[in-house]
Amino acid sequence: MKANGIKAVFFDAGGTLIHLDAPRICALLREELGITASLEGFRRAQSMAMQRVAALVAEGAGSTENLKREFYSTLLPRMGVRSDLDIAIDSVLKLAQSEMLWRRTEAGTARALGILKERGFRLAVVSNSDGRIERAFHQAGLFDYFDFFIDSFLVGVEKPDPRIFQIALERAGVDATEAIYVGDLYSVDVAGAKEAGLVAALYDPFGLNTEADCLRIREIGDLIDILASD
Repeated sequence: MKANGIKAVFFDAGGTLIHLDAPRICALLREELGITASLEGFRRAQSMAMQRVAALVAEGAGSTENLKREFYSTLLPRMGVRSDLDIAIDSVLKLAQSEMLWRRTEAGTARALGILKERGFRLAVVSNSDGRIERAFHQAGLFDYFDFFIDSFLVGVEKPDPRIFQIALERAGVDATEAIYVGDLYSVDVAGAKEAGLVAALYDPFGLNTEADCLRIREIGDLIDILASD
């Protein structure tokens, strides 16, 4: 399936282009609490935790801080943390305040972004973040691929509110039908983008959303074919 007439590609950040630094989290738990956490299956565990947050957002439940706690209360047990879970969550949340932990990338992401940029697409990040999104992309080595970043903390509106997508459209100088938004959470990313009139693509590497009524991709490189000219 192709998306025609697209001039700009907007991306979610955490869970889509950048991922948690799992080795850093494991080291923290081991060194400070003597807890052994496993890296096996981490990316799937991260996706499951993000789905939990998406479900809560869809229900209209929870502050940002509560959603962060729910995220780690889902993630850490899947990493093998069973005892002292509340203490472990508190430690990771504290670390996340001092370090931007969303800074890892998947193999192939940089190459795909480079190809899209070479083909003339305007690339941007639209993220529910805490004012540090540009720092995260510097750490991940992806900063230079993007024309601009929209950080919800700085603009005062969060996804799925369509106004944050409108800000991005104005910055990019394109109409809604000329932009595609790529994110990993249906109720946050896809629903918000569709309400704003954008084409939406769900990043679903583990096939957790087979009934989603939108484009779905398993890796960022899939966009290259979707956005190829006829």
